[in-house]
Amino acid sequence: MDIQQKLENLEKRVQELEARESIKDAISAYSWAVDTENWALMEAIFTDNAVCENRWREREYIGKKAIVTFFQQHRKKFKFTNRLSNLNERITVSGKEGKAVSYFLVMYTLNGESTIGWGTYTWEARREDDNVWRISRLVLEPTLMSTLEKGWGMETGRVVEAPPLGKQG
Repeated sequence: MDIQQKLENLEKRVQELEARESIKDAISAYSWAVDTENWALMEAIFTDNAVCENRWREREYIGKKAIVTFFQQHRKKFKFTNRLSNLNERITVSGKEGKAVSYFLVMYTLNGESTIGWGTYTWEARREDDNVWRISRLVLEPTLMSTLEKGWGMETGRVVEAPPLGKQG
């Protein structure tokens, strides 16, 4: 392999690493936006036509405005505490498209009860014309949502029903 081929291979590897890191940054920004109620940040990380499929609520939110509205309603319901963590991201990139999967861990208070949840996020991202990677699809799949009193060692009934948020946008 000559020096030109080595440089081209190195450039390709650096571009992939930069893309993966940019997608990871968007995923991290999502958690910070939810926790801190930073709706401008939330809006900035999604594409205009993004889709958020929330399997806990059995509902899809289409467009970043609808996604932000959902999370605003979510934070009003879980208004006292909310700590959301993304763990163990697995990210792949092909050209201007990226995919990731991660675990989530969330702790919050609902009606005075300590609640914990976990599951997986499936992410799709796209590098847009301004060269910024944004989330184009997010799928939330909880495998446990439970109160401290109920615990999390049960084999069935691991996901409590999602509480109503009021009017959906």
